[in-house]
Amino acid sequence: MFSVLLLRAGQPVGVDELIGWMWPDGTAPENPAGALVTYRKRITAGLSRMADPPRIHLRNRTYLLEVDREEIDFHEFRNCADKARSATRHGDHTSAARILAAAVDVLWRGTPLPDLIGERAANWRQMAESEHLIPAHNALLHSLSALNEHEEVLRRIADLRLEIRTSLAMVKHRLSALHAVHRFEDAVEFFRSQYRRMMSERNPDEGDALRRFHDELSTRSRTPKPVVVSSPKPTVETPHLLPRDIADFTGREDVLRHLDTVTSNADGSPAPTVVVLSGQPGVGKTAVALHWAHMAASRFEGGQLYCDLNGFGEGEPVNQSEVVVEFLTALGFPADRIPSLAGRMAKLRSLLSGARALVVLDNARDSEHVRTLLECLSNCAVILTSRHRLRGLARTGAVGILLPPLTYAEGKSWLAKWLGSRADAEPTAASDLVALCGGIALALKIIVEHTHSRPRVALADFVEEMRSEPLSLGDHRDGPGGSVRAALEQSYRALNSAEQRLFRLFGANAGSDINVAAASALLGQDRAETKWCLDALVDVHLLTQPESRDRYRMHDLLRLYARELVERSDEQFAAEERLACFYLYSANNVDRIVFPQQRGVDLPPLVAQVLPVEFADEDKALKWAVRERANINAVLQRSATRGLHTYVSKLPSVIGEVFVRLGYSDDVAAALRMAIRSAQAVGNAFDEASWHGNLAFVRLGRRDFDSAMEHVFAARVIFERIDDPRGVAITDYYMSRVFVERGETARGIEFGLRALTALQRLENVKDVETIAMFRLAEAYRRAGNLDAAASFCRDALSNADRIGDVHTRGCVLGELGMIHLECGEYTEARGYLTRALEILGNNEAAQVGQIHQAMADIHFALKEYQSAERSARQALTFFRAARRDADQAGALRTIAEAVYRQARHVEAVETWMLALAIADTVGESAVAQRIRRRLAEVEVAVPDIPQERTDSLHERPITGLTR
Repeated sequence: MFSVLLLRAGQPVGVDELIGWMWPDGTAPENPAGALVTYRKRITAGLSRMADPPRIHLRNRTYLLEVDREEIDFHEFRNCADKARSATRHGDHTSAARILAAAVDVLWRGTPLPDLIGERAANWRQMAESEHLIPAHNALLHSLSALNEHEEVLRRIADLRLEIRTSLAMVKHRLSALHAVHRFEDAVEFFRSQYRRMMSERNPDEGDALRRFHDELSTRSRTPKPVVVSSPKPTVETPHLLPRDIADFTGREDVLRHLDTVTSNADGSPAPTVVVLSGQPGVGKTAVALHWAHMAASRFEGGQLYCDLNGFGEGEPVNQSEVVVEFLTALGFPADRIPSLAGRMAKLRSLLSGARALVVLDNARDSEHVRTLLECLSNCAVILTSRHRLRGLARTGAVGILLPPLTYAEGKSWLAKWLGSRADAEPTAASDLVALCGGIALALKIIVEHTHSRPRVALADFVEEMRSEPLSLGDHRDGPGGSVRAALEQSYRALNSAEQRLFRLFGANAGSDINVAAASALLGQDRAETKWCLDALVDVHLLTQPESRDRYRMHDLLRLYARELVERSDEQFAAEERLACFYLYSANNVDRIVFPQQRGVDLPPLVAQVLPVEFADEDKALKWAVRERANINAVLQRSATRGLHTYVSKLPSVIGEVFVRLGYSDDVAAALRMAIRSAQAVGNAFDEASWHGNLAFVRLGRRDFDSAMEHVFAARVIFERIDDPRGVAITDYYMSRVFVERGETARGIEFGLRALTALQRLENVKDVETIAMFRLAEAYRRAGNLDAAASFCRDALSNADRIGDVHTRGCVLGELGMIHLECGEYTEARGYLTRALEILGNNEAAQVGQIHQAMADIHFALKEYQSAERSARQALTFFRAARRDADQAGALRTIAEAVYRQARHVEAVETWMLALAIADTVGESAVAQRIRRRLAEVEVAVPDIPQERTDSLHERPITGLTR
């Protein structure tokens, strides 16, 4: 009944006509007139809640609804269509398109008169659609085409019902738009399909009309449309709702300029647009939005509107209907004059269709929170702030701007501005405060307030407070969200339970970042579900992806809050164990790929819901080890702290040799020290001795001979005490290595032979035996006994081939190349060295560096100085990766000699000086003395080298060359 009265608002409707609408085909109740009276009472009771309710009059069996027709969707729709036609006649397609878009998007929703059935209502719906809706769509598409909005034309046609979009008018619009965007092949295909359809449906007239239209499009010259000027709009009350500007605002110039750009047309006039300014809690989104809004306010003649949507604060978020009422009121229109939300939205859109207005919608919870509201703000520049990215608005053309944390320079400038002389007096403390805040504007603001209230307290004291309790900053401030912890808590509460669990457990993550596979282990759930949760936290700026799509990082303050949460739960230990187990098993998979010939390590049982990473080849395995290096170290340290001794003990076993090969020997040394302490804590003597031995090997690689020998002796004492002959033999081998590298080659050979003899008496140690043979070959070569060296190489090759030890085979081939080099057999040497490099590739940095160095020596001996330089530079690269300082000095000497022979004398002197600095630093006095003699010879032989250049080289401080 109310629908019919609204349709005929202000006009009398007889009882018989109402009965015909409401109860067709004899379905009326026994007393339909009495039923109408009852309905009138119910409707009137419902309308009475409005401030100025419409009235329903009954007189002489006739009903009349007394209401402003403009407040009814259908009649407002017709008025909009009339206004649009008038605008089009005046050439104002911009206004026409805006008005019609509001009409078809907001006012005409769903099926008209949906509660009425029967032929009469169906006929009316058909009439309304054909005479009002379709012409409105047609006019809208015409205006959009005139404005060159062809992609919008295609989008709108695609959203229409099938029977509407296949009408001749809509087919023509789509065909024209396809031509306009140069999709000519799509246009031809679309024309052919529609032409065939029309002919098959026996509509030859439409088919012929479409063919003629297509032919015109194909031959028509494409000329730009003339620029049209919008007609003036009726004036409304100009609102100024912006809150006060941020007085202490500083920095963010790039973001402010970006906002200027995206809200401006080419001629500098304000553009209708939607900008989503998103960022993590406390980063300063509202401050930036309001500061920019005040700066830009004069550009918007339609005024400024503002509403805090409370998407993340205490209480319920502000709903869209409340915002519409607030904005209508600000524009001078009493909202209670229009009962429906759709009508109010249409009115708001109409009032804002004049001069461009600026709208700031602060703290939107998600896209749905504002989607409908934005439809009636289409003529405005809208700035949305949210902790979410609001990706759902991208389809409507919203521009996203991510507000990152303040840069260090911005934070320093901001703090200096408000602390003044105190910052000047304590520059180090001021810098520390900026760094501890990590770019979170809220934290900086609280620190300033904190220091202002305590003017005599040193800034250094605030630094200590910030370090110990950073989340407590501002806990005593007034109002919700005033402290760092409160701001983070609001974001946390807005997450669903799965997202909250991920956020909490991120506090159990020892590393600075995490990938999907590791996060899956941390949570104990499958990777697809984990990735969904991770991406959800990215969308709300609680995680970032600064490096790649597969890695996630959490800001330090957020991690502290997450750690607080997880430490209060019963999930922490289980999550830490799952993560440690994940890295142990994944690292073990790396070890099995890189060193397939070596015996595997006995691992603890795989924890439930942990899926380690598998690797297809050695390259992928090593890349994983490089990328996860920091996280593995962090997990080791956390496991040691938390008493997960099994993982502390096993992880160095499976990743240690890989890290040494990659040049991370310091990491391995630190891990082994932790493993020694864990073994002592659980009373495992064998593991303690093994880690001492491995640590000796690592310190040997850094040429720390005293430390290496100390750990070898410690290992041997324990192995003898527990009666482990294999362990004793291996410590003899380590002792041999130390003596050889220290220059005591004879003693090194003595211990090496003792170790080999012991190993040959044992079973299942062929891998270690083969390596011992290779190292004895190296020792004999250094001692000048090349025959013995070659003999041990042959034995080592035979063993390596028997057990399939490809890596050791590569090392032995390299050693044979060096033996032939010392014999002056350059062709044979080059062949062995080339085969060695083919096997070793870029792995085993120290060994590969020595092979490249030997190649350089061959080239130099053959007077191939450019090739010698190239090989020596390759050697230098690998020695740097392995942190082999003394070997770096040797490679630099070769480079210097090679470039000197190429008449690049100044460069040669510079390179010798670099080699000399390294040799002096690492205590290679004999090498340093030879370099000094060579420099003296060069200064005599090449007097044209500028004296001031060599002087400066002698005086230049050397930095970054040693550990």
